[in-house]
Amino acid sequence: MTKKIKRSDSEHAAKNKKKQIKISSLRNLKKIRENVAGIDVGAEFHYVAAPDPKHDGKIIVNRFGSFTANIQECVDWLKQCGIASAAMEATGVYWTILHAMLVSAGIEVTLVNPHDFKKIKDKKTDVCDAEYLQMYHSYGLLEGAVIPEQKVEELRTYTRTRDTTIAEVAKSAQRMQKALINMNLRLDNVLSETTGVSGMAIIHAILSGERDPKKLAQLRDKRCKKSIEEIEDSLRGHYREDHLFALKKAVREYTFHASEVRTCDEAILAKLKEFESHANHKEEDSNIFSHKGRFSKKVHKSHEFSFDLERELYRITGVHLTKLPGIGPSTALMLISETGLNMKLWESEKHFTSWLGVAPNNKVSGGRVLYRGTKRKKKKAAIRLRMAVSGLYREVNDTAIGAFFRRKRAQIGAPKAITAAANKIARRYYHMLLTGEDFEEPGAQAYYEMQKEKYLKRIRKHVSKWGYKVVKEEKSKDTPTIAA
Repeated sequence: MTKKIKRSDSEHAAKNKKKQIKISSLRNLKKIRENVAGIDVGAEFHYVAAPDPKHDGKIIVNRFGSFTANIQECVDWLKQCGIASAAMEATGVYWTILHAMLVSAGIEVTLVNPHDFKKIKDKKTDVCDAEYLQMYHSYGLLEGAVIPEQKVEELRTYTRTRDTTIAEVAKSAQRMQKALINMNLRLDNVLSETTGVSGMAIIHAILSGERDPKKLAQLRDKRCKKSIEEIEDSLRGHYREDHLFALKKAVREYTFHASEVRTCDEAILAKLKEFESHANHKEEDSNIFSHKGRFSKKVHKSHEFSFDLERELYRITGVHLTKLPGIGPSTALMLISETGLNMKLWESEKHFTSWLGVAPNNKVSGGRVLYRGTKRKKKKAAIRLRMAVSGLYREVNDTAIGAFFRRKRAQIGAPKAITAAANKIARRYYHMLLTGEDFEEPGAQAYYEMQKEKYLKRIRKHVSKWGYKVVKEEKSKDTPTIAA
C-alpha cells in the first residue's frame, strides 16, 4: 500500500512557524549528502521522505505498508530516486527487516536512536518525523547506532534465546517447589537443590503414585548429606489432586525447557564454528584455561554449556577472556554476541565504555557540576559486567580490580563502585580484542603498593610547600636487644 503525502512547493517542511525557523537556521550549513532519505518506521506503516527526480528533486513523502511486498516496493522507489543513504529510527523490532532489505539493495543505512532524535524535533507526526530524518541526515547531524556483522547478530539471537529459556527453566522449578510446599513436602529443607538428582527421582516417584515416605527417602543419592530419616520426615505430606496436577504440569515444563537449553547449545556451537580462527590461536595453548577441570565434571547444571565453550572462544578471539576478573565463559560469550569482535567500530576505549553506559557523564554549567552519573542505557553487556563485578567484593578475590572495587565501595558505596569496576573490566576487554594481547593480572598486593606510592607522593607534595621533606626511616642493624 503506497500513499503520496502532498506538501507545499516552496517549503515542504514548513508546516508551522517553529519548524520554518529551524529550517531557515539550517540553510547556513553545508549539506554533506544529497541523495538521502528519511524513514519513520511503524508497526503498520512506514513513512519515507526522499527527493524525487520526477518532481524536480523536491522532497516527497510516501507511505508504505509493513508487508514484505510493500517494503520491496519502498526499496524499489528509493533506488529509482537514486538514494545512496537512508536514516531510520530504531523502533522496536519493526526496523530489522527493512534494514536488511535496504542493505542488501546497496543502500547505506544509518540507524538512529529514537530517544536521541526526539530532542531535536518539534511537531510529532509520522510525516514530520520522516522529513526531519531526511533533513538532518543530509546535513550529517545524525549519529548512527553500532550494528555488528550478520554472524554476530545471529549469535546474539541464539544467546538471548538461551538466556530466555534458562529463565523459563527457573520459573518451572519455582512452580514445582510451590506445588510441593502446598502439599507440605519440604524437600527444600533437606536438599540443596530440588531439581537435583535426589529431588527429581523423588518427584517422579510421587507422580507415579508412590506415597510411602520410607520408599521415597530410599531414592536419595548417596552424596546427599541429610540422613534417610530426615528426608523421610520431610516427605510426610498432605496430598491433593489439584496440587499433584500442578506439580505434573510444572515437571513437564521443566523437562521441556531443560531439553531446549541443550538445543540452544547445539545452535550456538554450530554458529561459533562458522567464525574463522584468530591469527593468535595456537592449538598447543588451547589447554591453558583459568577454569581447569570445568568440563571434566560428570554432572552439569541446567545453565552450564554442554560443550567446551572456553576453547571455542579462545579459537575465535586469540585471547583468554576468562582471565578477566569475574568473567566466565558464559559472560564472555554474551559480551562477544553483544559487542562483536571488531573493536575498531569505536574510536577508543572511552567511546566503548560510553556506548556501554559505564562511563562518567558529568553535566557542567558555569564551572559547576550539575549532575554526576552515567548515561541511562539498558545495555545487556553492561548489565552482565555489573553482575560480574558483584562477585569481587570478597577478600579471597586476589585481583587488582577486586581491590579497587573494595576500596571504592567503602568510599562511595556499592552502586557507584560497581559501575567504576565495570568500566575497568570493559577497558581491558576492549584492549584484549583490539590488540590480541592477553590480560596479565598484577594482583591485589600490587594495587595496594601503587595506592601507597600515590598517597606518599601526595604527602610529599603538601609538606614540600612548608619546607619539609619526607624521609623513610630505616632500622639500624646495630640496635641493641634486651636478653630475656
